Amino acid sequence: MQHSHERDLKKTATELCDESRASQIQMDRPPLDAFNKETLAPLVESRLVAATWTLRRMPDRERGFLRMRGSLWPDTQAEPGTYAEPDIGYLASRKRARLTPREIDQMQPALDLLTLLPDLFDRQILFWTAWHQDGEKQARIPWAKVRRSLNSSASRWTLKRRYEAGILWLAALVALQR
Repeated sequence: MQHSHERDLKKTATELCDESRASQIQMDRPPLDAFNKETLAPLVESRLVAATWTLRRMPDRERGFLRMRGSLWPDTQAEPGTYAEPDIGYLASRKRARLTPREIDQMQPALDLLTLLPDLFDRQILFWTAWHQDGEKQARIPWAKVRRSLNSSASRWTLKRRYEAGILWLAALVALQR
């Protein structure tokens, strides 16, 4: 009997293969090459970026509790209009967008793909690189932020090389699942 964790990984791999096949058909290519790691790698990467973005936007229960604590002591609450609503930027408005059930359902299996990497440091590189892309695959990844999050002195070229190799490793494992 398979564990639910294994079923979720298999389901994620199947979904990625189906997305790859559909994208190959849209580009008028034969769908037979849809299962190689080069075509699956961008899908794995975008799934990881979306998963970390969903994780960032999940409600913070402790912050909610601390905010509620202020309502228990009415004399500590600010009066209406004390604080002006700041102009929010693009990133803040995207963070406030309501999570969909599909995003939440896809988050955990996508993050579980990281456990398939044999090296813990590579897992951390993939996670923090996806985290710092702010929900959209970026052409220029902020390697300085990734390095700070990892608390590492690795060069950006090392981080980039290990990130790309990790994505290809996961894509190859997904391709084997078909």
